Amino acid sequence: MSYRRVYIGTFKGDRDLAAEINLFKETVVPALTARGATSLEMIQTDSNKFVGTATYPDKTTADANPDEIQALRKKIIELFNLTDIEIYEGMAVVGL
Repeated sequence: MSYRRVYIGTFKGDRDLAAEINLFKETVVPALTARGATSLEMIQTDSNKFVGTATYPDKTTADANPDEIQALRKKIIELFNLTDIEIYEGMAVVGL
């Protein structure tokens, strides 16, 4: 079974969805695929939030190098002008 992390970010100010998409493709996707993510998504939600998902082969891969994880989260908060990121995670137990 795979391991999934779900990120919910809250923006501080106005959004530019096109810029967010490019930023996600240029920074988040390469960083998380280098960490072993097998699937990534950014989902448009209401006007001040986004939801992102990252799927890993297992928890060990997802948790590798915790200092790098913290640095990446801090960078994402700064790049996307977020107040915070809520993180939910666990084993993917049911799916198609």
